[in-house]
Amino acid sequence: MKKLLLVCITILALLHTCMASGDNFSAGSRAAALGNASTTLSDVFSTTNNQAGLGFVNQYAIGIYTDRKFVNANINNFNLAVVLPFKNIGTFGLCANYYGYKSYNETKIGLAYARQFGQKVSFGIQFDYMRTTILENGNRNFFTLEAGIQYKPWNVLTIAAHVYNPIPYKVEKVYGERLPTILKFGLGYEPSKKVLLAVEYEQDIHYKPQFKAGVEYRPIKYLDIRAGVQTTPFSASLGVGVNVKGVNIDVSSSYHPVLGFTPQAALVVNFGKKITDTAPVKKKK
Repeated sequence: MKKLLLVCITILALLHTCMASGDNFSAGSRAAALGNASTTLSDVFSTTNNQAGLGFVNQYAIGIYTDRKFVNANINNFNLAVVLPFKNIGTFGLCANYYGYKSYNETKIGLAYARQFGQKVSFGIQFDYMRTTILENGNRNFFTLEAGIQYKPWNVLTIAAHVYNPIPYKVEKVYGERLPTILKFGLGYEPSKKVLLAVEYEQDIHYKPQFKAGVEYRPIKYLDIRAGVQTTPFSASLGVGVNVKGVNIDVSSSYHPVLGFTPQAALVVNFGKKITDTAPVKKKK
C-alpha cells in the first residue's frame, strides 16, 4: 500500500511538472545542497541559477550536473555548462539542460553574457531556446530570456536578484498555458573565509512564495560541507564538495518527507589563466 501511494504521488508530481512546462530548473550540486539558495553564487552553473554570477568568474570552466528526482528512473535531469571569461569584454556562457524521460521531456539551451562593472556590480542576461516533447502530442518550441544582477557593497556581502521569463506569453493557445514568470531575491554573507550563509526568496507569479536557506563550511582547504532547507514544498539537503587544483567534485542529496531522496552530483573543471576585468591601478611616480 505504501509503495502504491508513493507511485501515485510521484505520478501526480510529474503531471504537475508537465502542466507547468518551461520551469527554470536549478543546476549544480553545490546549489542543491544549499537548499537551492543560489542567486548569490558565482560559478559555472550561474548559466542557470543567475547569469550575473558569471561576471565574477575569472577562469574558463566546464561543468556537468545530474540529479534523479526521488530516485525515479523516469525523472532525470542533466545539465552541461561552459563559461568563457574575457578581459575587458565580459563573460560568455552556454548551458544545455534535459529534464524528463522518453514520453515527456524538456530541453533548454541558453546563451548568456555577463559583465562586471567595477569591483562591486555584475549584470547578466541569457536568451533561451526551449523544446517540450510529449509522446503522441508532438513537440512545442518557444523562446524566452532571463536576467540577473549581483551587488557586493562589501566583500562579505552579496545582494542578488534574478528574473526568468519577464514577459509571460501563452505557449499553448487551447488551454491558455503560459510559461512561468519567476522572480528571485537573495543574500549571501561570508562572516569568514570558511563560512557562507545564503538565503533566498522565490516567487512564481502563479504560486505561493518559496523560501530557501543554506550554509557552507570549509573545515580544511580542500573540503566543503553544506546543508540547506527550502519550503513549498519542504525539503532538506546535505552535501560535500572537494576542490583540488581547479577540479571540483560535489555530491549532495535532498529529502522530501513524502517522495523521498533526490541524489545530485556535479563535476566542474576550471582551467586557463585567471582573468580579471579590472586593470591594475598605476602608482604615481
